[in-house]
Amino acid sequence: MDLQKDDIVKIAEGLRLIEEGVELIQGVMREKNFKSIKDIAESLIPVFKVDDDSLTDSIINRLE
Repeated sequence: MDLQKDDIVKIAEGLRLIEEGVELIQGVMREKNFKSIKDIAESLIPVFKVDDDSLTDSIINRLE
């Protein structure tokens, strides 16, 4: 399997998007003083349990 120039460009773009996502997550983690992804998950679970589906809908819309 040979990588073509457009494949490399797509990979580079994907890596840039991953880097931006990691920076966003790290920013929230620093702001909220989370030390791990587990800390985030522990905070998210109660929010989703009491949510009226608007948060879930907004996240789904954001990911589409």
